[in-house]
Amino acid sequence: MKKLEYRILERTKLSVPYCNYCVISDEPVLDNATHELVAYHEDGSTADIGSICADCKKYFKNNNISHCELCGRLMRNRKSCFCDLLKDKPVQSLSTEEITSRTFGYRLEKKTRELEKELSTTKEELNIEREEVVKFHEKSKEWGDEKIKRIKELEAENAKLKEENKQLKEQQNGQVAQIEVKENKRRPWLKLKK
Repeated sequence: MKKLEYRILERTKLSVPYCNYCVISDEPVLDNATHELVAYHEDGSTADIGSICADCKKYFKNNNISHCELCGRLMRNRKSCFCDLLKDKPVQSLSTEEITSRTFGYRLEKKTRELEKELSTTKEELNIEREEVVKFHEKSKEWGDEKIKRIKELEAENAKLKEENKQLKEQQNGQVAQIEVKENKRRPWLKLKK
C-alpha cells in the first residue's frame, strides 16, 4: 500500500486534545496536542485526521512514525492502525470550506515560518554589518588619530627647522659682518659705500 500524503494543520475546536501518535503509557498526557495531522488520498479526499503533539510532530517530520502496510496511514500510538474499524464505515470527508480554511491556515503557518526565518537571517546579517561598521569606525578613528599625531609632529619639526634656519641666517649675517670688518682692516681703501 502506498503511503498517504500528510499535512500538518493548526488545531481546531473539534480536534482531540490529546496526541493520537504518542506511545501509550500508564499515565496518558491530556491536552498535549498542538496540531492536526490530516492524511489525503491521491484524489485529494480526506483519509485520516489525527491530533499530534510537538514531540510526535518532530518524529513525523523525521519519518520516525511507522505506516500501516494495509492502508498507508500512520500507526496510532506507534503500534496499531484503526483501518480495521473503518472497513464497514464510510470515511468522513471534510467540506470544501473546511478544507479551504485548513489549507489557508496551513499556508499562513508556512508563510509565517518562512518570514520568521527570513527575519532571523536578516537580523544576523544586520548584526554582522553593524559589527563591520563599528570595526571600520574604530579603524578610521585610529587612522585619523595617527594622522593628527603625524601632522603635529611635522608642524613641530617645521617650527624647529624654521628656528634653525633663523639661527643659521643670523650666524651667516654675523660671519659676513666679521668678514667685512677684516677686509676693511686689511684693505681700508676698498670700503664699501653704503
